[in-house]
Amino acid sequence: MSDIIYALLAIAMVLTIVSLLVPLAERLRLPHTVLLAIAGMALGFMGTWIASSEHAFGVLGDVFHGLTRLERGTDVFLPLFLPPLLFTAGLTIDVRRLFDEIFAVLLMAIVAVLVCIAGVAGAVHLATGIDVMVCLLLGAIVSTTDPAAVIGIFRDVGAPKRLSILAEGESLFNDAVAIAAFGFCIGFLVRQGNPDIAHAIGSDLANPFVDFVREFIGGIVFGFAMARASMVILPRLGDSDAAIASVTVSLAYASYVIADHYLHISGVVAVVMAALTVAAYGPTHLHPRRWASLRQLWTQLDFWSNCLIFILASMLAASVLGQITWLYVAALLAVAFGAFVARILVVFGMLPLLELSRLVQPVSTKYKVILVWGGLRGAVTIVLAMVAASDPRLPGNVREFAAVLATLFVLFTLFVNATTLGVVMRVLGLNKLTRLELALRDRVLALSRINVAHQMQQIIREHNVRVEGIDVDPISAGDAAIEAPPPELALDLDERLTVGLVTLCTKERELYLDQFEQQTLSRRMVARLMARAGRLVDAVRDRGAEGYQQTIRDFALPDRAFRFGLWLQRRFGIERVLTERLADRFEMLMVQLDVLPQLEAFNRNSIADLLGSDAEARLSEVIHDRRELVDHSLHALTLQYSGYAEAIRDRQLERAAIRFEAAEYARRLRESIIGREVYADLRQQLNARRDAIADRPPLHLGLELAAMIARVPLFATLDREAVAEVANRLRPVVALPEEKIIAAGGPPNAMYFIAAGDVTVVRQGSRIILKEGDFFGEQGLLDNRPRNADVISDGYCHLLMLHRRDFDRMLASRPEVRTEIEAVAARRTAPMPSPTAD
Repeated sequence: MSDIIYALLAIAMVLTIVSLLVPLAERLRLPHTVLLAIAGMALGFMGTWIASSEHAFGVLGDVFHGLTRLERGTDVFLPLFLPPLLFTAGLTIDVRRLFDEIFAVLLMAIVAVLVCIAGVAGAVHLATGIDVMVCLLLGAIVSTTDPAAVIGIFRDVGAPKRLSILAEGESLFNDAVAIAAFGFCIGFLVRQGNPDIAHAIGSDLANPFVDFVREFIGGIVFGFAMARASMVILPRLGDSDAAIASVTVSLAYASYVIADHYLHISGVVAVVMAALTVAAYGPTHLHPRRWASLRQLWTQLDFWSNCLIFILASMLAASVLGQITWLYVAALLAVAFGAFVARILVVFGMLPLLELSRLVQPVSTKYKVILVWGGLRGAVTIVLAMVAASDPRLPGNVREFAAVLATLFVLFTLFVNATTLGVVMRVLGLNKLTRLELALRDRVLALSRINVAHQMQQIIREHNVRVEGIDVDPISAGDAAIEAPPPELALDLDERLTVGLVTLCTKERELYLDQFEQQTLSRRMVARLMARAGRLVDAVRDRGAEGYQQTIRDFALPDRAFRFGLWLQRRFGIERVLTERLADRFEMLMVQLDVLPQLEAFNRNSIADLLGSDAEARLSEVIHDRRELVDHSLHALTLQYSGYAEAIRDRQLERAAIRFEAAEYARRLRESIIGREVYADLRQQLNARRDAIADRPPLHLGLELAAMIARVPLFATLDREAVAEVANRLRPVVALPEEKIIAAGGPPNAMYFIAAGDVTVVRQGSRIILKEGDFFGEQGLLDNRPRNADVISDGYCHLLMLHRRDFDRMLASRPEVRTEIEAVAARRTAPMPSPTAD
């Protein structure tokens, strides 16, 4: 019992010390982990001195006795500390933005880990002659990265958000890959005894490799299943932050233990996958306050885990520093050389290949340098080192070599890389305000002073007093009070447009949050729209106004999920995925249509005086172009699903009405006009109405098909029975912008009716635009000849496709339709009359 008391006392002291180090780290502008390492080593030296002293130190001696007990309990480090570290990293990442950078993240996470393991193993083996498999184990331990310092720098210098996502995603996934590789290497060492690389590539290679793949994939499936089961429970826990937090803590530890101990698959991968699944679904299934509280709890758990790990590991390192030989010094330098050369190869060698293939947006050379030099090692590396040190299956010299060297390398990155990151920033010029930021600062300062003067003048007028020092009317002075900036800070129009667009994107995010707070926008939609606004900011910072406009055009195009749903609908007639994506598109377009007028007003009222009237006019044009694009896209959908647009709007209005009524009832309760029983009954009625509109109105492709057919003039005269017959033969098709629907020389297998949108017929250099109600492709079916023209969709176009077999049957049963189609075809193929002289 006394050992437990001493351990609790030690933990209490450590938590107090690490908390006091937080403001000190901010003051010194150093990563918190650097001070943790220093404090841990100081405690280690002090503990060694106290243990060797003959004096009794009372409570202080008991504290260090407790710390000693904690150091010896390394067998609990992996199951106790690893789940919260991994779960927090996955929970706090923006999953939607992560998938935007997925190729770069996978490169940095998987390829970089393998390159680092190989680089470290090769360098250490050449420098020390240690067995290659032991060196590979060491490489796996030190291949994990801690992104905290790099993310902090990117945030401070205003780097694109995608770079922070890249650093976070890299750390999260390479932790999983490195830990899997760590287990793979330990398995080899245990099976081989004294491993030799030539002997390792033997008959036993297949089994560990198959086990590695099985454990990795099994961890993904199991982690996802556990998280989805938890997401069924969490929304039903009401407003209890404690209950929600308890379920997620249970999820993290249960995923790890069950996967690792009972199913014999990767517990690490299971925890990472569970965290990513909760991060993806949590914001749309939990109230914002519940979600913020949950993230705060996991941030706290991560803080405690990191601090305890660093303190204990640094104490352990302090106890062995006096026993370090030149072998360890040479090996440490080899590890540092191998790790940073590997990182340079990935960041400056492989990442540019993804940039050239346009799988990722270009990354500035300055930021690449930060990614390389900021490749610090952190708590996960220390946990793996301690696990290796406590594994009785490994030889004693292997355990000591891997654990000590990995811990020393962590300290090396903290005391060398982390402390010099500020110097690197100054050399790269990242610590200074850019010319754009300086000019903006001066302009904001001048405008703020004028506004203050305006407000002071108003106070003077209202109180009919004269204030010493104010002799002129600031209102009449106007913009004359703003001095012209020096030539080196004068911004051209493109630079001012960039500032204006970033400001508009930030305002757009605020407007989406306002709608969410007003309960007129669903959690799912606000997450998607906020992610889009973030991508717009990155595009503006990278490529200015051109990047903004190109990104907006990309948003107008269907995404991968939409294309997948489109493929399912065209190939198998499965409509569910497509209808969900169409409904998402409907709601997002309608929300943007509400937000864009507010952005126009904000541009007129707040940006004009900051950036000038010429910039305001250009920004107004950009917003106008975007509004036209949204109008066009929404029009194409509304023509096909007119009733659905009204249903979405009614749902938004009902949500707003419920919110206003709830506020009114709460006010009446505060004023004691109604009692709590009446208030509870009114709230119950509101909750019933809220539940009734909780789910989005369903959108059914088939239900709108008859309306689409009725909009085609060819079928307008048909009776209801005839329309139903035609509907059975026609198939709705969504054509994407710039899609070649028909290619010249292709087989005549179908004709198309335009229900919404425009297409362009290109034949022998001439271009003919067909609009809603027109049809095309009939000539090939009538003549049974290859296509003689290209037909290209001008935008988001909805068509009704009639296959050749159904075409023949319909024309046989509906002679009036056949007559009309043949007449149109004859007019299209008739030669143009030659001009006659008067």
